[in-house]
Amino acid sequence: MILNRAIFNSKAFAALRGDEVKVALTLLNKLDYAKKNSKDRKGVKMGIPVLRNNGELVLTINELVARGLSRTTATRSRERVWQMGFFDVIEPGTIHHAGKYRYSLRWKQHPNGNYQPVGQQPPGKNVYLDNGFRATKDSKSDDLY
Repeated sequence: MILNRAIFNSKAFAALRGDEVKVALTLLNKLDYAKKNSKDRKGVKMGIPVLRNNGELVLTINELVARGLSRTTATRSRERVWQMGFFDVIEPGTIHHAGKYRYSLRWKQHPNGNYQPVGQQPPGKNVYLDNGFRATKDSKSDDLY
């Protein structure tokens, strides 16, 4: 994993709390960099290394749960990391379809710049009733299927 010093020392990274740091590091760990001797140099340039696939990645809630977060915490933390400008949403994702995201440089403009996502749908939401959501008289878990 390459952790750029600019990211680590940024105000956006310092503003992340607890589990949000774990989500941000997981996201940064999923970035795919081209090899130094690779002839295929297509991709997004980020300092010295070159990102492959234009910085696109998939970050599911189950991956974050496997790292020790609850589903509710993982959902909330992923949305906060998105709001801080570390990634853009290409496809938000659903319960049966993983969302597609792209690494973003909006975090560099935190806190006084234009780092908030504009015109993007938020990352997929937690739809499991047993994790932080109370079932009401009108909603039952059987209604989801």
